[in-house]
Amino acid sequence: MKTVAFKTFGCRLNHAEAARFQADFSSVGFTRVPLEANADVIVVHSCMVTQTAENEAMRLLRALRKRHPHACLVLSGCMAALIQPAALHEQGVDLIVSQQEKDRLVPTVLSRLGVHSDASLFPHPSAQRTQRAVLKIQDGCDFFCTYCIVPYARGAPRSRPFETCLSDARALIDAGFREIVVTGCNTACYRDGRRSLADLLSALLELPGLGRIRLGSIEPGTVEREIVALMAQAPQLCRFLHLPIQSGDDRILTRMGRRYSAGEIFETLDEALRLMPDIGLGADIICGFPGETDAAFARTRELIARFPISKLHVFPYSERPGTPAAEFDGSIPHEERKRRTRVLIEQGNANRRTFAQRFQGRPVTLIPERFDAVGCAHGWSEEYLACVVSGVPRKLRGKLCTFAPDRVDGEVLRGAFSEPQGNSD
Repeated sequence: MKTVAFKTFGCRLNHAEAARFQADFSSVGFTRVPLEANADVIVVHSCMVTQTAENEAMRLLRALRKRHPHACLVLSGCMAALIQPAALHEQGVDLIVSQQEKDRLVPTVLSRLGVHSDASLFPHPSAQRTQRAVLKIQDGCDFFCTYCIVPYARGAPRSRPFETCLSDARALIDAGFREIVVTGCNTACYRDGRRSLADLLSALLELPGLGRIRLGSIEPGTVEREIVALMAQAPQLCRFLHLPIQSGDDRILTRMGRRYSAGEIFETLDEALRLMPDIGLGADIICGFPGETDAAFARTRELIARFPISKLHVFPYSERPGTPAAEFDGSIPHEERKRRTRVLIEQGNANRRTFAQRFQGRPVTLIPERFDAVGCAHGWSEEYLACVVSGVPRKLRGKLCTFAPDRVDGEVLRGAFSEPQGNSD
């Protein structure tokens, strides 16, 4: 029996694609093994969003080649699109699978190995390793923010057909998944004819057997107001909104090539909180972008302090060769970028602890994903808070459950399961 190992870098979309690769390998008789094992095939699904990610992937390729000289080393993802093949082959890569070819990664690998494959064997959609299934609805982006390499790597937006998305979601529900995570490279760009992301979500919410839908990141300045309105009306759409805000300063947003102002962000978040006072909010922030003055950074801090943003991802700016921002003046010293990042991370952690306290003694839903050594169920609330619950029957793994947290441990909701009636499949 053939074996395959994986290493996936980067975003949720990359992980969704890697899950698809894994399912396709499994369908033709491969067994997945740890990266440390002597696999016949090793797939590195790469990311180039930062120079750091690229450097890490390059180091891993060299190490894998040295440790596993006889494995077929496969490179896919953004690096396959933007790095010269010769440079990748120098790191020991045997096979480069382009973005255009990634949907046929497994047949391409089998061809390289001299194995005939039948494409009809491959399951659609892919198997998942958690109780949450990822539904990819589109790929690509043409926003061309000045710091971002992704449009060059993934190309223009391409949406999957409306009916295909629904069919894949039905298959996931039939396979037992009760939470579907809707994701894409730029999810807000989804469009099939006249049907938008909101139309697709509305149709998904009507599928029999669905537990809930969790939405990935939504670009500000697009359809977020429409999504907020839908979220307020649809109990099965998790009340969690993640916006890659990046900065709270208008001048920096303009330099970044973003399509909104700080004022518009304030208005969107105010509206979301008016409709859903306990909505979970997430944000991405870049610290130390070229030209970010102390005053500009202070405006970003003000935004984070004003709103209950409970899931904050903060990154120090990293020059990405090939993007306009890499040539901008006003470079911020690396130590100052890191300092600003630490300041916002501390604020984000405080926000999350405060937000979690709101739910003590109130009904919270989760889908148990695993049980620990003492039998407690672990999962996530719809607001994206970690939950640890005692007394949950193991037969409810993967099903919607309700409990009332009796305490909050940092940012983790803890309590006992006491409402077996009304918990659904």
